[in-house]
Amino acid sequence: MKFHRVLLFTTLQMDVTPVGEDLHVLLTSDNIPYIGCTALSTPVAESDPPVCSTQTIESCQDASRLFITYVAENLCRQTGKRVLCTGGVFVDEPDEHQTEKLYENIDELIQDWTMFLVD
Repeated sequence: MKFHRVLLFTTLQMDVTPVGEDLHVLLTSDNIPYIGCTALSTPVAESDPPVCSTQTIESCQDASRLFITYVAENLCRQTGKRVLCTGGVFVDEPDEHQTEKLYENIDELIQDWTMFLVD
């Protein structure tokens, strides 16, 4: 399932593919698509919301690591599923407002998926 957001300074796309009981997420932006990071988040405690453990592999050191890890951890917590997230969001030197908008839209993409799961 593909989810899409258009911002004034970039476009975000989140492709979510169920793999058995797990989820694979590819998060990209239109500026410079690349795989900058991979994060695997696994529920480790039966609680509501689940407590998750996250491992991260970085191919470069930049903000994409934060977005990829952020998506993996939040989807894991909200769904209780193991989540593998790959990709990269590149925005050249985002200001504070742009960073806030990225997180806001990523949260909406995550919410779209969790609402899709419920339906």
